[in-house]
Amino acid sequence: MIGALYSGLTGLRTHQAKVNIIGNNLANINTTGFKKSRVIFRETFAQTLKGGVAATGQRGATNPNQVGAGVQISSIDVNHKNGSPQITDVATDLMVRGKGMFVLGAPDAAQVDPNSKGVSASSNSVKVFTRAGNFGIDTNGDMMYRPNGYRVMGWNADSATGLVDSSKPVGKINFPFSKSIAKSTGFVEYMGNLDTRAGQAELTEGGGTGIKTYDLPADSQLSTGAHRIIVKRDPADPESGNLVASLDGGPDVAIPGADQAVTLQDPSGNGITLSFGENLNSGIASINVVSAVHKSTIGVYDGVGQRHDVELTFTKQKDTDNTWTWAATGATDVEADGVSGSGLVRFNGDSGAFEFVTPAEPTVTIKPKGDGKDLTFDLQFGNLTQFASTSDAMASRQDGVGPGTLTSFSIGADGTINGIFSNGISRSIAQVALADIPNPEGLNTIQDSMFAVSPSSGAPSYIAAGGRNMGEISSGALEMSNVDLTEEFTDLITTERGFQANSRIITTSDSILQEALGLKR
Repeated sequence: MIGALYSGLTGLRTHQAKVNIIGNNLANINTTGFKKSRVIFRETFAQTLKGGVAATGQRGATNPNQVGAGVQISSIDVNHKNGSPQITDVATDLMVRGKGMFVLGAPDAAQVDPNSKGVSASSNSVKVFTRAGNFGIDTNGDMMYRPNGYRVMGWNADSATGLVDSSKPVGKINFPFSKSIAKSTGFVEYMGNLDTRAGQAELTEGGGTGIKTYDLPADSQLSTGAHRIIVKRDPADPESGNLVASLDGGPDVAIPGADQAVTLQDPSGNGITLSFGENLNSGIASINVVSAVHKSTIGVYDGVGQRHDVELTFTKQKDTDNTWTWAATGATDVEADGVSGSGLVRFNGDSGAFEFVTPAEPTVTIKPKGDGKDLTFDLQFGNLTQFASTSDAMASRQDGVGPGTLTSFSIGADGTINGIFSNGISRSIAQVALADIPNPEGLNTIQDSMFAVSPSSGAPSYIAAGGRNMGEISSGALEMSNVDLTEEFTDLITTERGFQANSRIITTSDSILQEALGLKR
């Protein structure tokens, strides 16, 4: 009877432990990232009353006679099955869809192992893990675990290139809200037309002046459009009958005589060469000019985000068909002679399409004032044309931007945090790491829905989400508890019945003992 009492006692103890586990599961049914546990029982040792005997001759074998000594807990296992998603629409709420755990850096003096007897953990060497992705951002811009402030681990991107190197050790993830970034210009793309009629003039109204020939000098930058030529008596000697001519109100130039070339200049010094016939006389003539020069200005940015307005000048070659020179002729906020770059652009005479440029890889270099480094950027002329239409070639785009600060972000399925900056730059700023645990069931469960490594869990490796056999990350969602309410209540009922049965063993054994003690009466 004593043995039966102790067997019943072991049954009460084990079923009580199972009730405790079920109670903890039910208590955490709404706990984010919680993983339920289960209890497995096993039989304790058995007392052998009679050993088994093998068959001999005409006598068959007999089986052993054994009496069990009760039950004990075989294992308490954590079920790491994924929980259902809970949509929150909070960008920093993350959920792992599949294998993997988020990595948290334990601060100094944090007790992360219930078996470590108070040994503290360094944030540089000891990590803890969780499936609860309710993260936030602290005042320093660090991504942290809301329940206790532990920092979320991952890889920060290179601030200049936005590239993430996941082969490096994991560290805290930081959002650069207080830092500005800029991007220096790497290329400028030009598009539009350069007028094939550039460098030509047309007499639209002679005005009785007797103009015979007209031509633009090679270096003339006379603007496109109509220009007025006035021929009149020399105001310095009106009685002499000598004639002078002027262009758009520019200086008067004496006309030496018929068939003699004379160059007139406008107030800006841009000129045209004329000659007059025998019928030279006073009057006002009009000449329409298509300028041989076209200028375009584009703002570019150096490495520190300073803007420089660079002027590029295209000049039609007078002696070479379908050919223009290009040259960087000015820039703002640069040293003296701080801009350089020139070459040729050639077009197809039949189609007006771009043919080639020299040098083959055209560049412009500017030398900013101050401490900024020299900036060299490529020019792309492939979209230019040469048709008989007004010159409108201009820079259509360039890839540099001035300083900007982080305004918003998004987190992708691979854990990459993509930042949007006020200057329009979109760049990776970090990537959330996942831990691959060889044996997740071997982890020690600690506070705040976290886990710590143990000798049976194996050493973790840190991998980007979606890599190897790891799950992907969903932003704006949390993983709910994987506790099944119906399953837990079913287990609770069977456990209660088991506890009652073991209680009955004790009361029955006690009654038999009472009867045995009564025999002496």
